Order: sequence, then C-alpha cells, then structure tokens
Amino acid sequence: MNRKCVPINGNMLQEKALSVYALFKPPTEEGQPSDKKEFKASQGWLNSFRNRFNLKNVQTTGEAASANEEAAKAYPEQLKKIIEERGHLPEQVFNADETGLLWKKMPSRTYISKSEQQAPGFKAAKDHVTMLLCGNAVGHLIKLGLLYRSANPHALKGKNKNLLPVFWQ
Repeated sequence: MNRKCVPINGNMLQEKALSVYALFKPPTEEGQPSDKKEFKASQGWLNSFRNRFNLKNVQTTGEAASANEEAAKAYPEQLKKIIEERGHLPEQVFNADETGLLWKKMPSRTYISKSEQQAPGFKAAKDHVTMLLCGNAVGHLIKLGLLYRSANPHALKGKNKNLLPVFWQ
C-alpha cells in the first residue's frame, strides 16, 4: 500500500519501474551500439524486488461474506409453499436482481512490508453503474434499469434518456 491507500499489484510495480528507468536511462550516441542490457522489469526482477524490500502480497478485501447455507437450501421449498398457499400464478411471481458494474475496480491484493500485520483500508472508487434486472417465473423480462450517480452524465449530454433501451435513473 502506498500513502494514498491504493492497493498495488505486481503489474503496477513493473510499469512504475519501467517509467523510472526511462527517466534515468543514459542517452546512447547515434550509431553507437549500447553495451548495457535494456531493463525489462521481468517477473524475475519483480520477485527479487519483493525479496529485497521484504514485501508480501496480502488480500485487501474485508471479511468474507458468511451466508446461512442451510436457510438458502430451504428457501426454494418455502417459496414454493407460499406461492401455492396464496394461489399465485407464475406470471405473478417476479424476481429482481441488482448488480453493480465497476469500470475502475481496484486490485483486491497489494504489497506491504512483511513487518506490517495487515493492509490499511482504502477508499474505493465510486465509478460504477447499478443494473436492475427483473423477470417473472414464466420468463417475461422487464426493461433493464440503470442507476448512476449523475442524472445527466457527460456521455448522455443532449440525448433523450426516454429513448434509451433502459430505464435511466
């Protein structure tokens, strides 16, 4: 983790090493072959770097979700019983799902010093769209819903959101 509390993965370390190398690389004279090997920031270099600076790779996410598996297994039968008792038709039984789409997702692992006990927390990016999906037991699907933090994002400027193939909020 760095001072901004952003997780760092191996690819990020390798890219940064290459950019630092490019800044300090001595210029070669034209027509003269370079007698030095070109730095590549290979996987071997990364392993040596991690060992040299005593870094370990740790998980940055919080506690694993602990679902009640027994209740989840019993639920389909309970739902079937409720539907039969109340006399609902398959057309009246809907299921909705909410899914987040993240396009600036942070890595779930980072490197920290082996002397540190755990990785400090970080503030995740808020760039995401929430998709709302709904359908009934017969298979009829309702128009997809999209929720975004901005009512009028730059990409939709001047567009009629009522003509989109989704419900936009």
